[in-house]
Amino acid sequence: MNNIAKALVITIQYLGSERNDEEYTEDDDLKIVEEAASIIQEASEDEKAILIEASKELGLNDWGNQIGIE
Repeated sequence: MNNIAKALVITIQYLGSERNDEEYTEDDDLKIVEEAASIIQEASEDEKAILIEASKELGLNDWGNQIGIE
């Protein structure tokens, strides 16, 4: 669960930071998403399965494919 925790922390930290449109762009947003996805790709198979199951419960049936873990 360490990789999932790391991905969650960096994403929440970024989203919770005081950012504005002058300092942060959509490219910055995309970099954080890509970084979180990269960390998740290093998760164990059990962790990935839990994430895929959770995404499907949320109605995001293709999410695992979109981030490269399924």
